Amino acid sequence: MSQKKLKVAVVSSKGGVGKSTISMQLISPYLFEKNDSKPIVHYEFDDENNDSLSFGASRLSIRNQISVSSPLLREKIADIFAKDEFMCLDIGANKTTMTVIEALNDSGMIHFLDLVVIPILDGEQDGINASFIYSVLKGYNDKLKFVFVLNRAKNIEYVQYQFENYFGDVRGIFKNIYSISNNLFEEDKDNYLIMLEDDVVKYSRRFGLTIYEIAKQNRDFISELKHTFSNMSHEQEVKLLSFKNYMSKSAESYEKDILQGAFKTIDKILKGDGNG
Repeated sequence: MSQKKLKVAVVSSKGGVGKSTISMQLISPYLFEKNDSKPIVHYEFDDENNDSLSFGASRLSIRNQISVSSPLLREKIADIFAKDEFMCLDIGANKTTMTVIEALNDSGMIHFLDLVVIPILDGEQDGINASFIYSVLKGYNDKLKFVFVLNRAKNIEYVQYQFENYFGDVRGIFKNIYSISNNLFEEDKDNYLIMLEDDVVKYSRRFGLTIYEIAKQNRDFISELKHTFSNMSHEQEVKLLSFKNYMSKSAESYEKDILQGAFKTIDKILKGDGNG
């Protein structure tokens, strides 16, 4: 029996929360591993932005831009879902979000999504928007599985204080009626994971690669640095190699401590075990 080809959507109606970052840095490597380290397919639904181009050197996915304004969007989505492939659907913000969600519902393909990923930052509007998208999708298909990504977290130990919009006020000062967790179905209340803010998240884009790929590079930058010094090469080359060594070490730590933990959380949610 062949392995099920997972279909994962990354959705938020609010711009700037890191949908494309989460799609490329988290979901693509997760699906890549599930696909026996073979490229998966990344669909970006957005007529205004093509953020996946920032990862132009990445070999984790085959990237496609889908026109949301097309009158054939519903048919296009049905065609995409009919393909037997691991896929990540990166859905744009604002009006694009509801256009794609409605097309998913009208086509019936919303019932064939394996997971919906909702990235949020720590602002109040992030929580309101995330709760709205969750309620809309759950209304269309109450069997959908969700995970919320607490993006750009500053510190894992104090994440509940930073993300009051998700957890509610843990200090007990303010009412929690607007917190995301207060509006979730019981089975989804603990379905969250954390993406830490880190230099390697930002600078990996400069190399056109994901953190996962940088971590898996088999390069000895220290030996390269020694060779460069011994040949009295240019100062700029020394700086670049030193920075690449820093990025490599940071990526290895991030992949081990953050990404692999997130992969395990997603596995549990897909199996119906939640985050506990």
